[in-house]
Amino acid sequence: MAANAGGAGGGSDPELTDRQPSDPGLAEDELQRCRVAIAAADLPHAATHLGRALAYDPSQAAAYTCLDQIAEAAGSSAAARELFKGDGSPVGPGNAAAIVALLAGEGQSAKAVELLGAVAAAAPDLPWADAPWFSPQLALTLPEISIGRAVSAVWQAIGNPAPPRTAQAMEPWLAFTRTAAARPGVRADLLCEGSALARRVGAHDEAIAWCRLAAQRDTQTEGVPSQHTLIMLGYAYRDAGQPGPAIETWTKASARKPANADLMLDLADLTFDQGDFAASRRWAERSAAVNSTSPKIRAALLAATFRAETAAGTIGAEIAPLIELADLSAAHPTSDYIRARVTQACRGAAWLTIVPPPTEAVCSAYGHFAHIEDSGEGTVTRSFSTTLEAPTPTNLYRMRFPQAVIEDAPVIEPDPRIPVTTQYGPPLWTYDGTVATATVPPPSARAVELLHDLAAGIWADPLVAYDHAAGFAALEVADLLALLAHLPPPRETGWIAMSGEHPLYWERLAQVWVCIGILHQRSQEPWATSTRRTQLLRLLFGPEDWTVDAAAFALCVSAWRFPAQRTEIAEAIGQRYLAAAKALGKRPTQLHAPLAQVLLICPGVDAGLAARARKALAAQQQAMRATDVEGMKDSLLRRFTRRKER
Repeated sequence: MAANAGGAGGGSDPELTDRQPSDPGLAEDELQRCRVAIAAADLPHAATHLGRALAYDPSQAAAYTCLDQIAEAAGSSAAARELFKGDGSPVGPGNAAAIVALLAGEGQSAKAVELLGAVAAAAPDLPWADAPWFSPQLALTLPEISIGRAVSAVWQAIGNPAPPRTAQAMEPWLAFTRTAAARPGVRADLLCEGSALARRVGAHDEAIAWCRLAAQRDTQTEGVPSQHTLIMLGYAYRDAGQPGPAIETWTKASARKPANADLMLDLADLTFDQGDFAASRRWAERSAAVNSTSPKIRAALLAATFRAETAAGTIGAEIAPLIELADLSAAHPTSDYIRARVTQACRGAAWLTIVPPPTEAVCSAYGHFAHIEDSGEGTVTRSFSTTLEAPTPTNLYRMRFPQAVIEDAPVIEPDPRIPVTTQYGPPLWTYDGTVATATVPPPSARAVELLHDLAAGIWADPLVAYDHAAGFAALEVADLLALLAHLPPPRETGWIAMSGEHPLYWERLAQVWVCIGILHQRSQEPWATSTRRTQLLRLLFGPEDWTVDAAAFALCVSAWRFPAQRTEIAEAIGQRYLAAAKALGKRPTQLHAPLAQVLLICPGVDAGLAARARKALAAQQQAMRATDVEGMKDSLLRRFTRRKER
């Protein structure tokens, strides 16, 4: 018997989705029509309306009274079942529920329960088990195999965890399972099936207890718990938020049958989620040794390999496994598992998830003086900088404190004001002495609105960032460049509050979003001669500024997304990095560290150059520890997490 939406019994059930809510009002309307049809001896139409009523609300006792009346009018329960079977087309859930109830009334309870499980699996949000013939006491007498088949069909059809509406509809099934689990000598496999249902609806203590009892049953009959029982017990521990016992249990299960690649993949996933990336890699390697062709196992191995190297303290861990993982996701676009592994591998890393916080002294001064003015304690009139700093934060400072005079120290070579090249267009900033002025006019009001809409926060991974920034395609490139040079302040309450702890961070993040948005400018143009390439290279090779590493990251995102661009983009970012690295040891530079971090996540970068960047970055980070940049990044992640939780 097929339990799906379709024609049956002279009509059809209403269209049912996987998340169809119960509707008692519509059910009552159909019952009224059913009663009229019974009175007119029009039993096919009576069956049609009753099937629809049950599809709207299978818990109404009046529906089963009408079902008894149809059976009486048809002459027998068997004859009534034929009415609900209809013309041979698939039987919808409402009609199927009627047939099941008739079978139960005929004393075929085992068959009825098995079929009700199939009906519930077709539309798990509806309370099929609230039918008056179904009760927990049935589990005392039915064959265990029938109970297991019904419960298995139900739990495999619902999410983990089940949505609240589904969990409510599953309550009679859970009560039924409790009764079955209490039977003397109940089989281990039935206890495991019940555990799978229980953990999906939040009954975690029972899920664990039933699997433990199953392990005792196995020990009594086989001497040791079976691998299947241990696997199900591990799932019960995992879903109950007890990863330690889950890992221990699955490790024992793996020893029972070392060739179980899926179990080892589960262990790789769970240890990865616990941050034990070395263990995750070991389990993924063992799983891959058994099944070398599985894309999921390959994804788990790549993610764990990348994170294991990062966790070991390697600055700028080898990016190749992560790029291969991203390519694997592109090759399997329908695999949510592989896509999730890309995101999980990127979590918390500079640029892969979060834009590095600004470290310019002018940003700290901005926050300090803003607090002074906002609290009414005074007005800023003068400040001093020991070195020329990036034009973006400096101009944001001047906009916020127009009365303040910044006394700059002498410019130290290599001159940060001079672009590396202007072959892609004039720089975004021009200098009059040490004062930078934007070379583009302010953006339109529409551009500002769009920026506030799209620069919503950090991204899950670079590919997510690329997709999210597609909305910037609605703007012309002139507006995008204008946004970069004339950043508006944050307006969302959460970002305004965060600005007190991390001054100008939203502006820094917004600038990166705009650069990623440039990737969507005239996307039909061939890359080599495209507007998007030209403008990003124009920014990349401009004077030292936030826009340099923002453009570098946008180019890196494009290299992730489009493998054919990798060689050229790696060379361009490498060239800009070498220019920035000339300042090391000669003058302060806030560009080197974030640009080096972009270089190290860019596919196709020369291995020697990457090694040089790692070494320089390690030395620079050691020297900068007094500023606690990592602490700033961690604080930003915590703050953003709290914002999302609200």
